[in-house]
Amino acid sequence: MPEDKTPTEDKTPVVAEAEKQEKILNALQAVLDPEIGLSVIDLDLIREVVFTPEEAEIKMVLTTPFCPYGPMLINQIQSASETAAEMPVKVTVLPDRWEAPPWLR
Repeated sequence: MPEDKTPTEDKTPVVAEAEKQEKILNALQAVLDPEIGLSVIDLDLIREVVFTPEEAEIKMVLTTPFCPYGPMLINQIQSASETAAEMPVKVTVLPDRWEAPPWLR
């Protein structure tokens, strides 16, 4: 007969990752691009959130390759994500070209 498990013990790694990813993405709604005034989520700068047992990695793009606020934005993304996920977060800037979401064009 199966043991009774508390809800936290019953979470599979996939469910736990999905919950952490949701917490990270929700936290990143508060990180705004200072020039445009929209969140990094609304601007579609966040491309992927990947988890390993030790850390999370956020893969993102910048609005321009030489964005003057890039380093500040990366630090804010890392800080907000680490607080939300309660684990170390590495932020990787992809060389991909950013395109404004359709609703911004």
